[in-house]
Amino acid sequence: MNSLRLFVNGFLIGIANIIPGMSGGTLALVLGIYERLIGALRRIGFSTVKKLLGVVRLKRRAFTEAGDELRRIDFGFLALLGIGAIAALLLTSKLIVYLLNNQHDATYGFFSGLILTSILIPLRMLKRFGGKELIVLLIAVALILSLSFGMGEKQLERVAYKSGDAAAMESPAESATGFPTYWELGLFFGSGALAVSAMILPGISGSFLMLALGVYFPLLTAINTLVEGVPKLLKGVLSESMLSSLLILGFAAIGCLFGLLAFTRLLNYLLERYRNLTIAFLIGLMVGSLYGLWPFREFAMVDGERIDTAHILPPLDMNLLITMGAFLIGCGVIFLFTRLEN
Repeated sequence: MNSLRLFVNGFLIGIANIIPGMSGGTLALVLGIYERLIGALRRIGFSTVKKLLGVVRLKRRAFTEAGDELRRIDFGFLALLGIGAIAALLLTSKLIVYLLNNQHDATYGFFSGLILTSILIPLRMLKRFGGKELIVLLIAVALILSLSFGMGEKQLERVAYKSGDAAAMESPAESATGFPTYWELGLFFGSGALAVSAMILPGISGSFLMLALGVYFPLLTAINTLVEGVPKLLKGVLSESMLSSLLILGFAAIGCLFGLLAFTRLLNYLLERYRNLTIAFLIGLMVGSLYGLWPFREFAMVDGERIDTAHILPPLDMNLLITMGAFLIGCGVIFLFTRLEN
């Protein structure tokens, strides 16, 4: 029964982590397992990796040390939470991608409501807001806007490439094979490290950071591609799209592992020494991401895939009313979640 409860807790935390603006750390706090979770994660270090890799020597002492290390880091607890979170990710990622493709404006409206209201959470953490905090906040906003503009240009290049534009085909930004570039793989790695660090902080959403950095939907798409391709994979068929998805998820997973081993310690150090500036930077990321979450876009459909190209002003129609309704629901979810946390 305790194992089932931990699995359900992990499932709920996974749902919170996949929704931008909702914090898995906050939900762990609400469920009463936050201190145990943080304690277990902080015990994981490079010595843990060393002892676990020692089993490849196939010596009895190495297996004994590995078993002792797993008990020390409370591995059974972490494993059940992790299995529950992965189950939530697999079950809900397809729904989010479906909503993005078929109810694009309303989905982005909902996420915009989540993020805009979530800004209130780190704002309450600030002890003061002066010139230094403002500069750091503006730097974070500029960083996210530059990433958003860069992703917009890449989307235009994708449309041109898939439409057969010869000039675009020669562009190094899009490989002829459709595999992610080195820069994109580095971005997935860095996003994984940053997001897993944020996921354990109450009030900070890891999926929001992935959304702000432009890797949220590509990661969900990669997960769906692999899940749908499992039957082919069992037959020994590995398509180009599946290999590309494996690369994306592999680099994100390595980034998460690196984040757990190193970046969480750096983030804790920054929060202890420069708490206000660190929180101001996170607020800047949230503010800047609102540009990338603007629901109304020009887009092109290429090979059944929607590719957004430019922001537009919406006409006064039913779509605008539905999007505004979704936006208000997103705001309400965060207000409710905040009350629950209190």
